[in-house]
Amino acid sequence: MQGRAVNESDIEAIFNLFGRAEHAATGRREATRADVSGLLASPGLDMASRTMVVESKGGRLSAFVALHPASQAGQLRAHLILASADGAADTARPLLHLLDEWVLRDAPHADTPVTMFQLPNCPARDLMAAEGWSIVRSYTRLSIDLDTIEFPEPAQPPLGVRLRPAVDDQDLRAVHSVLEDALAGHRNHRRRTFAEFDRDQRRREGCDTALWWLAEVDGVCAGAVIARDPSDRAWITWLGVLDAHRGRGIGTQLLRTVFRLLRDRGHRSVGVDVDTHNSAGALGVYRAAGMSERGTADQWPHEPATFQ
Repeated sequence: MQGRAVNESDIEAIFNLFGRAEHAATGRREATRADVSGLLASPGLDMASRTMVVESKGGRLSAFVALHPASQAGQLRAHLILASADGAADTARPLLHLLDEWVLRDAPHADTPVTMFQLPNCPARDLMAAEGWSIVRSYTRLSIDLDTIEFPEPAQPPLGVRLRPAVDDQDLRAVHSVLEDALAGHRNHRRRTFAEFDRDQRRREGCDTALWWLAEVDGVCAGAVIARDPSDRAWITWLGVLDAHRGRGIGTQLLRTVFRLLRDRGHRSVGVDVDTHNSAGALGVYRAAGMSERGTADQWPHEPATFQ
């Protein structure tokens, strides 16, 4: 198997590879060009040393692999995409071993979590299990067609609730603080300082602090949302409501507020990925805001012992 590092001119070919893999698994394309360019622009990703593509005899890409720091502090995120199940084992095995080598060099600790997301029944499923990967969780992707929903004029938040954009550094810090507290119980969440959080957000494609919004209850911050504005499709990056204020429709109202803003910017759809088994009922919040489920992806962590 011959592979090479990814370069900027590969974005269209990788986009097409993702599309072929998704169509084979689900019957439809889901990833956008913005998703691909955003992946390749992930903070900490060195394309020259931590990506590889494999070309078939016809010149089309047949596989893609990458490793970079995850958005959760102290974790690594792996990617493996195969165009089809034909010859999957012969292609995937050396790429999984390559990931092992990269992790050995990049993991700050022997027990550094390494996670990959794969569509159900992915071609490399059996091989990944044999190589020490395992499914622990699934995530649901939802989206909303902004052309098909109506926004009341003006949007009315629940009684006693005020929604407003984050307009200065103090507000941005308030957004961060609310999200840290609201998501503290999530199994994947690790606290970060505001500087770390802010730096990570600003590195991501489509970051715009005009899409950072707060919800206040009697003048106290109770919820927050962050959306991103890449060219192909807008995205909900973070949403959180403090425990004491859940069940009042605050999350739904925050979502519909940014939906309106994104539609006014010319977006026709917005997407989000949510822990399918989120204990706070996040799926219900997104459904209540008008979003529909598109499919699921399995979360595969790697057993740390295999890297020691």
